[in-house]
Amino acid sequence: MKILSLTLSFLIVFSSVPAFSFELPVAEKEYFIEAGDVININVFPAEEFSKEVTVQPDGNIEIPLLGSMKAQGIKPGDLQKILIAKFSKYVSNPSITVNVRKFASNKVAIIGEIRSSGYFEYREGMRLLDLVAQAGGTADYARTDRVRVYRRLKISDDNIKEEVLKADLQAVFNGKMDKNMTLANGDIVYIPRKSFYTGSRWITDNLVPWATLFTFVVTAGIVANKN
Repeated sequence: MKILSLTLSFLIVFSSVPAFSFELPVAEKEYFIEAGDVININVFPAEEFSKEVTVQPDGNIEIPLLGSMKAQGIKPGDLQKILIAKFSKYVSNPSITVNVRKFASNKVAIIGEIRSSGYFEYREGMRLLDLVAQAGGTADYARTDRVRVYRRLKISDDNIKEEVLKADLQAVFNGKMDKNMTLANGDIVYIPRKSFYTGSRWITDNLVPWATLFTFVVTAGIVANKN
């Protein structure tokens, strides 16, 4: 009976192991659209209504078919919901995305495996480590040697170049300050998750329950035979 009791305890312990979360951290610093922001609105399947608009000084934007509507002071996600509701009158099951392509004020963003993802004020000469520090540091399973920085460069009035830069934050942590990249206004920094983190969840969700059940069945059989 002692063996059976230990097996039941083993089962209870492992059944209480929490599943790892794969969700990106929710941004604690929500961004509200400002006058002067450039917003990209994509409407599917009616792509003829997709447009890049600039928020006017009065806080409004001009949307094809819908006309003028307020955008200032609204979160991009909330504006997306409003547009879906309005376009639903004209388009069947519209799928709409709203992205801020250019900020009126100086801002940078950081997402992924970071303590406090979201938007932060950009300062001239700001470096990657400065932003990470403001965001509370990296999360436990951050892949700091594979950081990516998404940047838009204005070549001319009608020519915008987008590029993805590689950054090694781990090297900075190790004291190689020449790797501490200088950021630009509007940069979006992404810190990925270590691959073994995914494997840990798979083991927890799949192997542990079956191994526990197998151990329980075998042990119960041994106890039954002894009795």
